[in-house]
Amino acid sequence: MHRTLEDVQVDATPAVEGPLRVYVVLAALVLTATTTRTAVYVAAFATFALLSVHAVGRAYVAFLGYPLSFLVPSLLLVALVTPGDPVVELWILALSDRGLDLAATTGLRAMASLSVLSFLALTTTVPQLVAALDDLHLPDPVVELLLLVYRGIQVLVGQATRRHTAARLRGGFDSRRNLFRTTKLVAASLLVSSVDRAEAFETAMNARNYAGRMPVPDYESGGYAVAGVALSVLVAARWVV
Repeated sequence: MHRTLEDVQVDATPAVEGPLRVYVVLAALVLTATTTRTAVYVAAFATFALLSVHAVGRAYVAFLGYPLSFLVPSLLLVALVTPGDPVVELWILALSDRGLDLAATTGLRAMASLSVLSFLALTTTVPQLVAALDDLHLPDPVVELLLLVYRGIQVLVGQATRRHTAARLRGGFDSRRNLFRTTKLVAASLLVSSVDRAEAFETAMNARNYAGRMPVPDYESGGYAVAGVALSVLVAARWVV
């Protein structure tokens, strides 16, 4: 059975809980992105990969497959176009020493950052993220925009799925001609429906005396020891090792 990202987030059991998780990820990103030490990249990747596997299991490996499908060809291109002394030559293509070194460094930094962000993406829902940012005194209009966009995307995807299923069951995609015609009708229907729902939502908010601040849930932080160990590993790799 196919699991969505939200399903994975809801079922996750992260060792670091609440807003603390967001703050740890932000601190880890700063430590990782502002250094050129390979030890930090390796430490960040290993630490947050372990945290992600502990939280979501094999879903972490499946999640990494999508960005890696873009990252690997990009690194190969970097190795090919960077000038330097050829190490491997194949017809008109050549991998240079500088190209391989740059690709390896870029790949390690990308994998480290990806591992840190994956832990956040797989374990933190948008309301939890917004709640953590709200504690940092994020402006109310930004909080409102984040929550409305999050809810709007959910509604739009649900409506699109229902319309696509209905059109497919009625043979709307059986031929190329029907494909274009049905796609046009579904898109137009979604546009009209989205405008109607937005107007209805605004009316409902005004009827409830909305004053410009979205309600943000409170979450308790936990796992301070794990968070301390994770950041200590990165600090040690940066300034001690």
